[in-house]
Amino acid sequence: MGIESIKVESLESQVSYRIREMIRQRILTKGQKVKERELCEKLGISRTPVREALRTLKSEGLIDIIPNKGAFVSEPSIENIKEIFEVMSLLEGEAARLAARRITDLELKKLEAIHQELKRHHAERNSEKYLAANSRCHQYIRKLAKNQLLYELVQSLQVKIFLYRTQQLNKLGRFDQSVKEHEELMKAFRKKDARAAERAMKAHLKNQEEALVAMQGTDSSKVA
Repeated sequence: MGIESIKVESLESQVSYRIREMIRQRILTKGQKVKERELCEKLGISRTPVREALRTLKSEGLIDIIPNKGAFVSEPSIENIKEIFEVMSLLEGEAARLAARRITDLELKKLEAIHQELKRHHAERNSEKYLAANSRCHQYIRKLAKNQLLYELVQSLQVKIFLYRTQQLNKLGRFDQSVKEHEELMKAFRKKDARAAERAMKAHLKNQEEALVAMQGTDSSKVA
């Protein structure tokens, strides 16, 4: 599977990360069984951290563990997707509203720098780097809200939604639409318009949700 051996420290978290990446890259696809022995051999570790990682991924909604059968990559339904995005839209919308109210000029410059990087990756049609910059942008906005409880709540749900977010760019036209939505968000931040930032963020997540639901309706393999 092209995965090198990993270091001893933080094995469970490292294995969790590797399995998430395998799902995101579709090395493991939805409904597929996760072969513990094969993973152990590829990663050069015992079964204990693999099993701990699978339990963590189960709590994140990425893995289903079926007694006497093993672990399988979860198969989210349209209802699952809608529920997750419904909650995330509320939380990230509030984070954007607070961030626009509380952002300093120095913080705005940093957010602008991330946005320009995102635009550059879009122009290069590099979806992998675009997604990485996109993730940093959303995370920084959450930090700018300066509300630790809100930040932690969103972070706890972010893992559940991250794989969905990476897949929605596969929909025809979605890549271009995504960068336009980020530009609308930045317009609100430049004006420090809290309500406009909230609306832009909610619209951004709503469009992501609709793209994923449409993709699952036409080709369920696109949602992992």
